[in-house]
Amino acid sequence: MAGRGRRKQNLTLEEQLNRTEEEIGELELKMEELRQRKEEIEDQIAGQTKEALYQAAMQSGKSMEEILAMLTEEEGI
Repeated sequence: MAGRGRRKQNLTLEEQLNRTEEEIGELELKMEELRQRKEEIEDQIAGQTKEALYQAAMQSGKSMEEILAMLTEEEGI
């Protein structure tokens, strides 16, 4: 018995164009979902960084004003 591969579909150019446009639309939606997911992850990372900084500041025993003063001195602000 001869191997039965997928039967080729003979699509018109219009059908090919429609399928391609549908694929593009699906990929654009996927890209938007991924961009939103990336933004959420970046926000979570920023939140963790802020929390770590806050915890370090609290453990230092210095007030926020003292810490800000030290940082502005170092930066020359």
